[in-house]
Amino acid sequence: MLLLLLGLTGLAFLYVMLVPPRMVPRRARPKTTALPAQENAWTEYSQALADLGREPAPAWLRQATTSPELTADQRAYLARHLAAVAHLRAGSTRARFEYVEEAPTVTTPVPDLQRLRQLAELATAEARWLRDAGDAGGALELEMTAYHYGTDLAQPDTGLLLPITAAGCRRSAAAALFASLGEEAPAAAVARAARMVALEDSRMPSAWQATDSEWRLIGRTVEDGFLGPQAGPAGPSAFRLRVFASFLRQHDAVLEEARPHLESWDFRGLQSLDERMLRRLRSRAAPWRSILLVDNMAAQITAGVVAPLSRPARLLYADRANGAAFQLLAAGRAWQLTHGRLPADPAAALAEAGLRWPLDPVTRRPVGYRLEGDGATAWLAGFDGKDDGGRAPYLDLVQATIAPGTDLIYRTFEMPPTLRTLGASPVAHPGP
Repeated sequence: MLLLLLGLTGLAFLYVMLVPPRMVPRRARPKTTALPAQENAWTEYSQALADLGREPAPAWLRQATTSPELTADQRAYLARHLAAVAHLRAGSTRARFEYVEEAPTVTTPVPDLQRLRQLAELATAEARWLRDAGDAGGALELEMTAYHYGTDLAQPDTGLLLPITAAGCRRSAAAALFASLGEEAPAAAVARAARMVALEDSRMPSAWQATDSEWRLIGRTVEDGFLGPQAGPAGPSAFRLRVFASFLRQHDAVLEEARPHLESWDFRGLQSLDERMLRRLRSRAAPWRSILLVDNMAAQITAGVVAPLSRPARLLYADRANGAAFQLLAAGRAWQLTHGRLPADPAAALAEAGLRWPLDPVTRRPVGYRLEGDGATAWLAGFDGKDDGGRAPYLDLVQATIAPGTDLIYRTFEMPPTLRTLGASPVAHPGP
């Protein structure tokens, strides 16, 4: 009996090692036609980045929107990089953006992420100079250009890295846009900025879309690294094909479990899933499970590539919140510039600006709004998923953790807490 058992075990081992699975698990990668350089916004953006690379990025650039005033040295820096701003403007007029031509993997080269953010900060600093010079309309136009540029960076099917970088660039532009609400820009320009933000926000991927893209990117990376190139003199072994097939099942199962939380922006659910998934993946990859050779090796790969999902989703939500609140407050500001007062009910102001009332992605209800003193307040439920009436502002600028009882709060003529740099003043401009 023992010999029979050993023989059957040996046959099973040989079957796993030598007989490939019925279905080859490799996934097709559609080829795309390269975008002509003269139509690609990246052609201009890359030249702007090259111009910025001529000298190190100054530390003050990130605080330029909220600093008391620009110094002579700071204005000289901006003057040295007018070419970068010109290329940014030129790129924003192009209808399409393409950085990668084929479906990327982890090994696909990416641009300098810090310099991408620096370009947005340069544009907002230049806009600050225009505001100080009395050109509020020109400043608003350049801030809209920076916001558009940030959205362009979120190229579809490129994983999470570029959308998160895009959100960072849009954050810089959003801070400048909120600061511009305190200026005497033409009402039509303010309304146009609100409509532009609504349009750009519709182009940004949701938490589900960005995470699904990241899953495909990781799958391609593991496929290339574990199975080798798609074409070659010899294909992967039967064992490797089986391990990869098991990896795909386990990896995809994680995404499907997270999908309802991602689609509903359920941050508590995602945080709980992150904690459960970490324990589950470690258990499946434990050495004592190595008797299940194929599934255990696949589990080790899965455990090595699955990262927490909740924090990237929260960062993308904060980006959506910035845009939704700006639309509401900018429509009210345009109404004030036209009619001499802020609206108690923003419905008419939104209609006059050509906008619908923006929704909070978490609650799927209209963004909160009320008048307070000589300004208006807008708020979204925030990461705890509960609308607490816009009374206690969310202040965690670093970790984006869940803070019960707080909302994402935005006030006219003030820099929103979630857009302040550490140590910055809460007041953007005094307003009228």
